Amino acid sequence: MNKRAVPFLLAASLFAVHAFAASDAESIAAVKQGEATLRQSLMHRDTATLAKLMTEDFVRIPPATPATPRAEYFSIIESGRLQYLSFEVDDAQFRVYGDTVIVQALVHLLTRSGDRPPAESRLRLLDVWVKQNGEWRLAAIQGNQAPARASAAPK
Repeated sequence: MNKRAVPFLLAASLFAVHAFAASDAESIAAVKQGEATLRQSLMHRDTATLAKLMTEDFVRIPPATPATPRAEYFSIIESGRLQYLSFEVDDAQFRVYGDTVIVQALVHLLTRSGDRPPAESRLRLLDVWVKQNGEWRLAAIQGNQAPARASAAPK
């Protein structure tokens, strides 16, 4: 290898690493915004906004019921059979894989199913976001029960 090429290759490599890191940060920022919009849309039963956020083949996989395709999920939300009363994120991690971002989040939900009283749940969610036509879209959500929050120790 030509000794003159080494500094050029090193500089090019550092530039590529910097550009990659900036791209990841931009992807994470966009998905964080999408996650916030998702939570608000769920609590306001705004399926028009949800339709813009989700892929056509979106699927929701709740902890104790069968997988729910997009159209069925929208129907459940619009009818009020499932109402999100609060949606608090306790912790979230984001990992970027090119045009895919995986979000692992620990959430505390207050929901109501039909006429039943509100129910609290603590879930570990796995959200899969994909970039389609330059836009970040939610392709899947899977939820699993998480341990209850630790209560404060008595004084």
